[in-house]
Amino acid sequence: MRAPRYNIDLVRQMADCDANFIRLLKLMPDLESFREAFLLDAHELACAGREEPVLQRFPQCENAPLQVGEAGLQYAREFVISSTATEEVRVRISVLEVFPYTSTLAINQLTRVSQWIDPPGILVRVYHDATTAEAVAYQGHKAFLAKYAIPNPTMYHQDEKRQINEFLGEWLSLCLQAGHSLKPPSFICAA
Repeated sequence: MRAPRYNIDLVRQMADCDANFIRLLKLMPDLESFREAFLLDAHELACAGREEPVLQRFPQCENAPLQVGEAGLQYAREFVISSTATEEVRVRISVLEVFPYTSTLAINQLTRVSQWIDPPGILVRVYHDATTAEAVAYQGHKAFLAKYAIPNPTMYHQDEKRQINEFLGEWLSLCLQAGHSLKPPSFICAA
């Protein structure tokens, strides 16, 4: 007997991505203001005839700071998730790229829990105009299709992209529920 054919549930996938956007904004409340400040600095430099700052890619080494051109803008937050079974697990969310309508974030687990398993790392594209966030790379694999034939040379599941976005949502939810920020966000009084 044949297995039932996999059908893409676009409504569910978009709902997962929209929920991930909300989770990211809760974890990184200054994300929108950081993006606007970066774009304003880029515009001012362009008007002054200088080259626009380019947001450098976040190096893979764990302790390197994130820099933006001469302005030195950076935005990254680290969370500690305590567990009774193991030591603290550290998760870093950092901004890699900023564009007018999108941003790219890296979410990396800094603590190695097992010598046999690499800590997870996900690249997330945040679409500010569409208020959605989608995983675009996971553990070095990128450009996931919405649906894969079975079998396939990469051994992906039929719904690999959906599973990665669901994992991202679970990971962000864990950071929200059990994570403790190492540095509190800065708030500006409007009064």
